[in-house]
Amino acid sequence: MDRGGAAGRLGYDSIYLNSIVSQAGLEDVHIRHFPDRTGFTFYRGTCRSRIDRFFVKQDFIVSPPEVTAVEFSDHCMVSVSLNVSESPQRGRGLWRLNSALLGEECVNQSFREFFQAQESLLDLCNTKAEWWEMVKKRAAGLFRGLANKIQIDKDRAYQSLRRKLDRLVSDGAQGGEVARVRALMKEYQYDRYSSLVLERDYGKHHSPDPYQNCREVFSRKSIHGLQNEAGVLETSVPGILRVVKNYYAKLLKGQGLSRASMSSFLEETPILQDENISFDELECEIGVEEVRKAIEGLGLKKSPGPDGLTAEFYKQFVDVLAPRLTEVFNSTLEEGLLPPSMRHSALILLSKGLDQSKVENWRPIALLNTDRKILAKVMFNRLFPFAERLLSPSQHCTVKGRSTFSAVLGIREVLERCRICEWGKYLLTLDQSKAFDRVNHEYLWLLLDRYGLPGKFVNWLKILYKGAESFPLVNGWSGESFGVSSGVRQGCPLSPLLYVFAIDPLIRRIECDALAGVPLSPGRALKVSAYADDVTVVVSSGEEAETVARVLRDYSRASGSLINQNKCKTFWMGKGDPAFDLPDVFPVAQPKIKILGIEFGHGDYAKQIWEGKLETASVLVNRWKGLKFTLRERVDLIKTYLIPIFLYLSHVCLLPEAFYVKIKGLFFQLLWGIRQTSSKEILPTYKGRRGVSVW
Repeated sequence: MDRGGAAGRLGYDSIYLNSIVSQAGLEDVHIRHFPDRTGFTFYRGTCRSRIDRFFVKQDFIVSPPEVTAVEFSDHCMVSVSLNVSESPQRGRGLWRLNSALLGEECVNQSFREFFQAQESLLDLCNTKAEWWEMVKKRAAGLFRGLANKIQIDKDRAYQSLRRKLDRLVSDGAQGGEVARVRALMKEYQYDRYSSLVLERDYGKHHSPDPYQNCREVFSRKSIHGLQNEAGVLETSVPGILRVVKNYYAKLLKGQGLSRASMSSFLEETPILQDENISFDELECEIGVEEVRKAIEGLGLKKSPGPDGLTAEFYKQFVDVLAPRLTEVFNSTLEEGLLPPSMRHSALILLSKGLDQSKVENWRPIALLNTDRKILAKVMFNRLFPFAERLLSPSQHCTVKGRSTFSAVLGIREVLERCRICEWGKYLLTLDQSKAFDRVNHEYLWLLLDRYGLPGKFVNWLKILYKGAESFPLVNGWSGESFGVSSGVRQGCPLSPLLYVFAIDPLIRRIECDALAGVPLSPGRALKVSAYADDVTVVVSSGEEAETVARVLRDYSRASGSLINQNKCKTFWMGKGDPAFDLPDVFPVAQPKIKILGIEFGHGDYAKQIWEGKLETASVLVNRWKGLKFTLRERVDLIKTYLIPIFLYLSHVCLLPEAFYVKIKGLFFQLLWGIRQTSSKEILPTYKGRRGVSVW
């Protein structure tokens, strides 16, 4: 029957649609699975019809359609499951606490009662660490049970309402009862799918990501296949996991380096001798306020470790957890070994945008349990204030008062001085292969001792890494665990600071040797600029280049690092051809060199960079301007996505006056649809008088 209840008949529109479907080789999913069933999808009183359909290619695998009545329309919801064979098979992944549960009062109260009961069991456990391990496992079980109970209750209520709505619609009921049931269903839908329902009812501005259509989408986590050591592509789940495990088990196993080479290299490294530095606070027992501060400093919406307990959980219950965590941390450091769960981590891989069939082209991230991150954050907060006095002035990472801006501005000044004074010098950028993963632990502990850090604090750092294990987590599948005895964990709050200590002797050795550098002020010449493992060296002669190469060899033997010659870059800052040759370990000079995101070159390189950024922004604006956004959303779009394109560059290179008008025109084009200033007599007032506050 059609909408009017008459027998089905084919009109011109129906014949035309059937012709298009036939020519495209498409097939009606409902007819494929239920050729003898009508399957109405529209109901209004006595009117009913099937006007909501799925069409797919005839050989495309798709599940039978499900028709479900909904509260917000007289059309039913039609859903199918598609089989996208190109996507890799995904596992269940790791359990993680749904942080939305923490907003439920019953969950909050249940955990507090649970934790109070667990505290009474503390005396029954051999150690505080053993008690904490038990509490975490039971807490995970508690949250799973609460989540299931809450969801089951909501689903039962929702399904009851849905069945009632189906009966009312089938009986042709109209008016108050149908409206009341739909209103109740809407309340449950807000609870179950709040973000989607908000977007449906109030527009994209109220959805979690109103600009998701404006963002570039990259598949960074799905791995379709990896080459093993023999070069054979493994595409099965066990094969991929085996490749990842074998590669990182070998990389993170650690190298048998000569302790004599380490000691000799470190003894020859000049360090700051300041008798006024007091390290007493590094050795103090951990206090509750330190733990509380570390918890408050945790980032939200971060992936937790294998135990599934998120940063939101620790923040929600910081008042009861901080005192007990303090006791666990102090007890653990005294015993000399972290609890098993704190030593365990999941290893995930993020694509670098290169050949994704090679495991080395994926960036490893360790998903550490949050309690281990809290302990590492406590250590970081203690060590961070000393970094400014202990590390070389040329290091700009994790040092108070320094940043990428100070590092890249120094490079810019070097290029400008060489251009004005017509000095012929090389810029060398040194790239280390798997820099964080190759840090030798024994070298690191000797280094920290050489820098004067108290033995007690260094022992605590050793405990953080003692007995560490990791397992690969790929496409939701977990692999076998392997030991980790090398490297600093990418994903740990303390890792960047430990790494800059590890590389500091290299920087100091290069600085102290006979390098002229580029004078920037009386008594100060820039020889080296470093931001973590991004090291740039100024070389004035072939002899200086040989010196840098020798120091690199010594550093590699002592620390286990490996210079990636394929990624090292050189740039000649003088006029004409280079005046001297570099050793074979360095590549031929390039016309441009990219340092910390800025591509420096000869001539007016700033103009070239601005032109590139302007082109990038123009492409985005042309893609976005056809999308429907409110004025407020367009302003947010400019502030969130367009301005950052220019912001970092604007700290390094002045904006040419000619480009100011072009950038302003892009903003106006996105705001008003035209590049010129548009006069508006009426602006929204709900965000402030005459809409001014939208900026």
